[in-house]
Amino acid sequence: MKSRLVIGLGNRLMGDEGVGWHVINRLACDPRLPEDTELLWCGTDLLACADRIEGRSQITLVDALLDPSQVGSVAVFGDGNGLRSLEDRQWHVHNLSLTQVIHLLRIVSPSFETARLSLIAICIDSARMQPELSPALAARMPQILERVLQELV
Repeated sequence: MKSRLVIGLGNRLMGDEGVGWHVINRLACDPRLPEDTELLWCGTDLLACADRIEGRSQITLVDALLDPSQVGSVAVFGDGNGLRSLEDRQWHVHNLSLTQVIHLLRIVSPSFETARLSLIAICIDSARMQPELSPALAARMPQILERVLQELV
């Protein structure tokens, strides 16, 4: 088992809301991805992936965050810099918010307590039914991928 796990979240049929899926697909072909890193797409159900999280030293989540003022910008949240504070600003289409799922996984999964956890939130302005990213977000993909890879160092 690889020690690092990058999980893409979101609905890939909903345009920019599926940016996690697009990031995972592009990283799969990127030679800069560290060898000890596994990629996984979970759709909108992080809880369904709980068994794949066990035993990891680092877990990186990639998801969309609705913030129309900064489309394509990237914010990184970790235990030390506001992951809990994200709950108040997160609008979500998931059954539970991402921060609620993380809290639940920390209760039931020892790896979530001990692993280095980060959320890479990519700002979007909408979620529309379309399989591709908006032109604005697609243009930012090189910078987004670079930021994800930086998080894995």
